[in-house]
Amino acid sequence: MGKALLLAAIVCLSCGVLLSSGCTKKSGSASEAIQSSQSLKTVQEKADYLIKQAEAFYNSKEFQQAIQTAQYILNNLDKNSQPAQDLIEKAKAQLQATAQKAAGDIKSTLLGN
Repeated sequence: MGKALLLAAIVCLSCGVLLSSGCTKKSGSASEAIQSSQSLKTVQEKADYLIKQAEAFYNSKEFQQAIQTAQYILNNLDKNSQPAQDLIEKAKAQLQATAQKAAGDIKSTLLGN
């Protein structure tokens, strides 16, 4: 019985670590992420959760959603959040690069290159 109890304790501990270590499912949109964050207790928990969501949006090339999520953090939770500021900067740079590439592609098509 002692081994079974020890095994159960290890399993419970492992599950707790996995749940708290950022195994966060990406929300479908910034609005969903923000709404989900409302159930968290502290401002820091909300900001951390939303940073992870913004990073997930960025990694999925959903740059507008990343910007919207990070901007919410700055406007409502932590106006000095460096991770949120960095994400906005990176996402805007990617949007600009995408727009420049699209403009170049259109130009090439119009010029027949």
